Amino acid sequence: MFFKIAVICAASCLFSVQAIAMTNDYGRKLFTSTTLGGGTTGKTCLTCHEKGRDFSKETLTKQHFTVMGNEIAGLPAVINFCIEVALRGQELAPDGEQMRNLIAYLKIFIEQNNKEENP
Repeated sequence: MFFKIAVICAASCLFSVQAIAMTNDYGRKLFTSTTLGGGTTGKTCLTCHEKGRDFSKETLTKQHFTVMGNEIAGLPAVINFCIEVALRGQELAPDGEQMRNLIAYLKIFIEQNNKEENP
């Protein structure tokens, strides 16, 4: 009985780790996609945010942003602003799968780039 429970727990943990890895990989693909939101400029998120430019750990928790002189409430709205203005695409659903994956990847991207700046 204990062995069965241990196997179930191990399988559950492995599935969770794989799901997180897939989410992060999908988020990275979206972040580097020239067609995010149907974008037409050939740009990606990385075009403007190479090496984490304009991102900090506070990016993930801030409620209000100023982007290109525009006051914007919430990270999903900022991401959509960038998709519409820089990529010339259509906004993503604020609570949709693509937005969740982008934000999940942003956490990793920001952390990795902060480590490079502050070893």
